[in-house]
Amino acid sequence: MTTENEETPIVPEVVPTTQVIVSNQIVDGSLAPEDRTFRGAWQLEGNAITIDMEKARDIHRDALRAARKPELEALDTQWFRAAEEEDDALKADIRTKKQTLRDVTADPRIDAATTPEELKALTLEVLTG
Repeated sequence: MTTENEETPIVPEVVPTTQVIVSNQIVDGSLAPEDRTFRGAWQLEGNAITIDMEKARDIHRDALRAARKPELEALDTQWFRAAEEEDDALKADIRTKKQTLRDVTADPRIDAATTPEELKALTLEVLTG
């Protein structure tokens, strides 16, 4: 359903649980993938729900950022303690660990992933290991 001035379909506020909204269209929920990790990357192609890998990569990078946040915070605390103790070697080690965590979202394996499964396998542990 659309309004006279808009081409975008109007989606009701409440969608039955047997249906999902994909690309602003209500679709039979049985077509939806069971794994909803990349739900924000779903797109409708004909009668099939597929995953837009560019959007999935962005979603995965956001998940990696969230996963690394507590680790970076813990390293910040360790760095300040090392600074108080004037332990330059420990500060350098912590600096390296923090940079490794910052670099995970730029890892080329993320862009090389061609399936959602490949992306999901690129955990923070794998990327920093």
